[in-house]
Amino acid sequence: MKQCYSRPTPILNWPLNCDYVMFIDENNSNSAINNVRDKIFNGGTISKDENYFTITGCIFSKSDYRNTKNSFDELKMKYWNTTNVCFHSYEIRNKKESFKMDNDTYESFIIDLDERIKESNYTIISITIDIENYILYSKYNSDIYEIAFDFLLERFIYFMGSNNKGAIMLEARGKKEDKKLLSHIASLINITGTTFIDPIELDNKVEGVYFNPKFNVKNKTTFIGLEVADLSSYPIHKYIKYKKEDKAFLTLKLKLNCYPDYKNKGLKIYP
Repeated sequence: MKQCYSRPTPILNWPLNCDYVMFIDENNSNSAINNVRDKIFNGGTISKDENYFTITGCIFSKSDYRNTKNSFDELKMKYWNTTNVCFHSYEIRNKKESFKMDNDTYESFIIDLDERIKESNYTIISITIDIENYILYSKYNSDIYEIAFDFLLERFIYFMGSNNKGAIMLEARGKKEDKKLLSHIASLINITGTTFIDPIELDNKVEGVYFNPKFNVKNKTTFIGLEVADLSSYPIHKYIKYKKEDKAFLTLKLKLNCYPDYKNKGLKIYP
């Protein structure tokens, strides 16, 4: 078993002999399933904000990752004169922390950011769990992050084809949460496989699984793949909740795997 499966491990450089890296971010909390379950059985009203759990993977080749990093670093230098800024969707939308700007500067930054995302070359796979329907109609009663990850992993393997290898980077959330998720992933890749892919193929195709923060405090650098995953996941999550294609989603839709035939491939809602 590879060392990265023994404990949550960060990685600083592109893995050797690795064609792709999939960077993953999520919207909503894994604990939302408990809130929704309580409301189902107690007759409460379930809001759209709590009913959907989304994880999104953004897949980069090495050259595309390098180009995207350079592009985003240029953008950070333009507005902050440093690359020591972390792009986080929540803070950008709410003009918090580094994004407390006057209106003209903020509008200019948003236009530039949208353009950089549009120009960046990466592929998106996004999985959403409809929690209410999952509880009511599914025979399973599992961790919703793990369910979503299983679907995401299968589609990543299909995306890479037969002759490529890839690594997976998740945002570190907490020691307990990361350890639990890693245990599930290690079991998939080394023992059980998924519903449609056996563990031998998974082990051959997945170079490793890593847990990194968006911002590396020690080196004062960001992991642009995790930033892009964050910026990509929220508009998709918002689209699924409200079924409205805003400007951000229209840009990202073109990057969904198998576009324009992306339903159940680049974009899946379960059940």
